[in-house]
Amino acid sequence: MRSPGTRLVAASLSLALSMSLGTIRAADQRSPDDELKIFKAWLEHRYAGYGCDEGPARFRNETVEAAYAGRRFYYVLTYTRGIRPPFEKALSLVVHLDGRGNVQPLNLSAPEAYRAGLKKVSGAAEARLAAAAVLILAMGDPGERRWKFRQDLFTVKRSRKGWVCTYRHGDEQHTSQVTFDRNGVLLAFSSNPPPVP
Repeated sequence: MRSPGTRLVAASLSLALSMSLGTIRAADQRSPDDELKIFKAWLEHRYAGYGCDEGPARFRNETVEAAYAGRRFYYVLTYTRGIRPPFEKALSLVVHLDGRGNVQPLNLSAPEAYRAGLKKVSGAAEARLAAAAVLILAMGDPGERRWKFRQDLFTVKRSRKGWVCTYRHGDEQHTSQVTFDRNGVLLAFSSNPPPVP
């Protein structure tokens, strides 16, 4: 027979677990349209009067969707022109929504923002896919109009420490790199495409 204290702890744990599952289910049930509305409202609140060439919209890219199965991203994009953009408050960014519907921008200096939902690497093909997806998100352009990241052009080196995926944009000076640890988890990345002509 369990003591009242034990029953209380078990009931508390059960309640906490059901609340967590409820949050997960609520996130799973949220539609892309609902998420886009949340993103638009967040943009208007945080960046009132912003301008962009594309978006707000869902970030649709086959490579990203294959590497981040089940995770949805949203974006706004201002084209790189080499001249001043036509918007006073030009904006480019990529976000995802967490389980509570909070908008989480992807920060280029924070690789951990790109880890959640990313396929773990266990071989060269997965490394190429995951590396390409990370760099596509980092560039913020689902159509890859300016710079493409073809999986077959990645050089993958494996060591005891993990995988290093290198992508050369035509010459050695313009090389992007994505690193995964020995458990196949994203460790770091750097994006270094050529400048806009």
